[in-house]
Amino acid sequence: MGKKSLGRGLDSIFKDHAHPTPVDGPEIESARILKISLDQIDVNPFQPRHHFDEAEIAEMAETIREHGLIQPITIRKHQGRYQIVSGERRTRAAKVAGLTEIDARVYDMLSDKRMMEWAIIENIQRKDLTPVEVSNSYQLLIENHGYTHEDLAKSLGKSRSSVTNSLRLLKLPAKVLQWIEEGKLSPSAARTLLSPDISNPEQAALQIIEGGLNVRQAEKIPKTQSTKQTPAPLDAHFTQIIQDIQYALGTKVNLKGKTKDLSKGSILIEYESHDDLARIRDFMTHQMA
Repeated sequence: MGKKSLGRGLDSIFKDHAHPTPVDGPEIESARILKISLDQIDVNPFQPRHHFDEAEIAEMAETIREHGLIQPITIRKHQGRYQIVSGERRTRAAKVAGLTEIDARVYDMLSDKRMMEWAIIENIQRKDLTPVEVSNSYQLLIENHGYTHEDLAKSLGKSRSSVTNSLRLLKLPAKVLQWIEEGKLSPSAARTLLSPDISNPEQAALQIIEGGLNVRQAEKIPKTQSTKQTPAPLDAHFTQIIQDIQYALGTKVNLKGKTKDLSKGSILIEYESHDDLARIRDFMTHQMA
């Protein structure tokens, strides 16, 4: 299955719980629907989805008890057993419902490549994946099948920037990715942590989560981080100088050194209003007269 094949009518490849529409090739010619023992079925090793809602599985199991399995799962033969291509939730629910076998569309010669593509496409099309799972799925297709960002965008019906932004999330630390998975941090806010001005993405992520910051507020974190660096404490000599100037001017004063020993620098004088500025000016000009 080449790059162009992946994008051939994705809606017709997977829709809801439907099985992949057969395309030309010997590996799909042997497909047939059989009843297969659940004990003989293993999970999909390329399954991009890692989180399954137990309450949802229980609800699906109840539906299966009442109405049976409406749509067969899709599996392939593998080393004397079977692996799920699509339908892992239905398989789990069937076990919970007490079934011992399940209707399955069986492929005898389905390749790893096609199996992984179908599994990823199904989950993406049905929006069953978390943002991080989507990113990992894109990365798998790129690493294992040579897709470019442009290829993926065209094949999956998404914009190139959407694919690129999704993949950028994988540059974040594992802990930050975990918070995205848990829904504590939105992908948009998380991407602001990729700024080169942020030296500690985990700390910045916590700042966003604990402060309930939106994306615009998160974008300002690099500026606030750079201003929150704790200055080295002044020695007693310079502390006394500052106190003397503050006493004379009646306002807050600070020193901004150009050198570590403060042999060069600036004096920062605060004022509260135009009148206060005029008062400081009059005092200083009077002292100089």
